[in-house]
Amino acid sequence: MTGVLERLGDRVLSRLVPKATASADTSYYVTCSCKNMVRKRKLCHVVGGTSGCTGCTYVDVWVC
Repeated sequence: MTGVLERLGDRVLSRLVPKATASADTSYYVTCSCKNMVRKRKLCHVVGGTSGCTGCTYVDVWVC
């Protein structure tokens, strides 16, 4: 259940952050996948109104 809520929060955040912080520089993490207790995330940036993300990387062991 925690994994479902986290993915939902990531989706909401990815839609709100670029619009809300278009004039400010910020970074945030988005969960790419979470299965077999392994969580992969990517780092996203908003710089000068332009957003971009790194590739998905292994982060930690997590209860999915």
